[in-house]
Amino acid sequence: MTDDRTRAMVEKLQQRIFTLDSAIAAVGLLALLIGFLVESTAARIVCGLAFLSSAAYFYLTWRQGRDSAGEGNSQNREEAYSQSPEGAMKKLLFDDFQSSGGEYTVKVVDEVQSVVPSTRQAQPAPLALKEETVRELDVLDFFDLDSEASLAEAEPRAEFHSLMNKVLIGLKEVLFAQTVAFFWINRDKQQLVLETAATDSKNFIGSQRFSVGDDLVSRVATSGKPQLFGRVDPAAERDLMRYYEIPESVKSVVCVPVFFKNTGADIQPVGAIIADSPAEDTFGQETLILLGRFTKLVSALIKSYTDKYDLLLEAELLSSMRRMQDRMKSDPSETSILAGLLDEANRLANWDFLTITMYSEENHGWMVQKVVNKQGLPYVAPDHLVDPRTSIVAEVIRTNQVQSIPDLQAAGRFRFSEAERTDSHGSFLCVPISSFNRCYGALSLESRTKANFSGTEMETIYRLVENASAALEVLYMNDLVREYVIVDHHTGSLTRRHFIRRLEDEVARAEDYGTELSCVFISVDVLNEHVHRYGKESTDAILNEITRVIRSNLRVYDTVGRYESDRLVVLLINTPASDAYLWAEKIRKLVAGHVMTVAGKSFSVTVSVGVCGLSEGMGADELVSGTSRVLEKAREGGGNLVRVY
Repeated sequence: MTDDRTRAMVEKLQQRIFTLDSAIAAVGLLALLIGFLVESTAARIVCGLAFLSSAAYFYLTWRQGRDSAGEGNSQNREEAYSQSPEGAMKKLLFDDFQSSGGEYTVKVVDEVQSVVPSTRQAQPAPLALKEETVRELDVLDFFDLDSEASLAEAEPRAEFHSLMNKVLIGLKEVLFAQTVAFFWINRDKQQLVLETAATDSKNFIGSQRFSVGDDLVSRVATSGKPQLFGRVDPAAERDLMRYYEIPESVKSVVCVPVFFKNTGADIQPVGAIIADSPAEDTFGQETLILLGRFTKLVSALIKSYTDKYDLLLEAELLSSMRRMQDRMKSDPSETSILAGLLDEANRLANWDFLTITMYSEENHGWMVQKVVNKQGLPYVAPDHLVDPRTSIVAEVIRTNQVQSIPDLQAAGRFRFSEAERTDSHGSFLCVPISSFNRCYGALSLESRTKANFSGTEMETIYRLVENASAALEVLYMNDLVREYVIVDHHTGSLTRRHFIRRLEDEVARAEDYGTELSCVFISVDVLNEHVHRYGKESTDAILNEITRVIRSNLRVYDTVGRYESDRLVVLLINTPASDAYLWAEKIRKLVAGHVMTVAGKSFSVTVSVGVCGLSEGMGADELVSGTSRVLEKAREGGGNLVRVY
């Protein structure tokens, strides 16, 4: 019922459209005829526009009808190839095997009727994949937490060893090898040094060093050419592979060199990687290619390790120099500098015996001043004189050049002199302690191991000694300046050298004219406590204040000087010891009551005083030593005292 009504509405609409089209067509034709008949231009234009409008209407109507027809045909085709999901499915039989030459037929068949099978083979249905049981993995299967934590602050040597061990373990698994090992070659010592190995054998060597020989690792590490053996003769196994304590029945082995290039040097092997297996023909040409890639990785690790090691040595050297400078600031003396040089050399190099040789004014020759004997073996003792003609140390001092002897026994030379008594025969390194102006001595290091000192260690020790030499040069120049400077710039009093000269002159004058002469030493009590509380600069400030007190109570022809860094000295002309005692007691009381200010802090100090009068036949040295002894007695008495000789 609904379909009939819809159909009627559609037919009625089509009739209306047909009537409208007819009217528009009639209007268009009428406008065209009128345009031909009238003579007015405006009327012709209006009729032309009316005709064109009707033509445009019919053109658009035609295009719309064609598009609708195309959509209808497409919809019909889709309906033809689709089946209603609610309808019953039918089977069609396409019969192309007719005996007659007639047309092909398509029949609808029942489900029970058999259908001619297709000549194409049906694809088998995919089999369901069998689910395998996989162990649940965690981060430890891919990342070694303990190793990374231990390497976080490890030195470069330990870090490289750990990384190489991981590389060899992975290489062993890839090659299905029994043992994979990496050996360094030390050309100076002619030794092979085991870095690390991944092995299943219990007979792998326990020692890490053995001499270079005719074994496989030695040949490859020295020649730089890889070697591969698919079948190893059992009789030759021990000679080919010396890294087993007893033969392991190895059947195949491969060994490749590891190259590295130092700055300014040629590319040469620094070691070798060897892998072996108990099965024959385990390794082939593809193994060499694979090992070549691994050796490139090892070379990169060596480069990283070398760079880090050099940076570490530089950092340690700078730290050593800084510690030496700090030591010199606190105690600017030759003893302090040499002690610092000894301590820092112990940190930067590995040695068994260390000596420092300096010039002795008393013995007029070079003498061993410091000796450190780690092994407790027979060696030279302090105060041992150096032979200036035949010894190695004397030649280093004379030529001002470093000497490194890898084998003392082969060199057949004396270290210090023919009188030296030592049973050690290893390597010897001697570095001159010199500056631009003079040579102060030599530092020598000795190891019981031959060729123990590498080029890097030599350079490090040389630079350390240079720093110590510069400190000695500053000390020497300061002493030289003091010899010519008359007045101490902190206190305005005479320097020690010029005070002694003045003392010698006055002693001679007193002897000639029979006059009295007294010497007075003044020292600040518990000066270290004041330095600790007010700083190092407080020493000069305190002595300067005391010097002012002394000058205000001193005659113009008396003399005051700075005998030491913490001690003042006064020379009282034509004054006996009794009068000098009274004067010293007056100075002691004035100093104790004097308030001084240093760095914005006010405080007072006390002094100990020693007085000694010149006796008949006494020289300047005896007068000074006598005054020094009574000063020590005043200090021992608790300070703030005056004692007379």
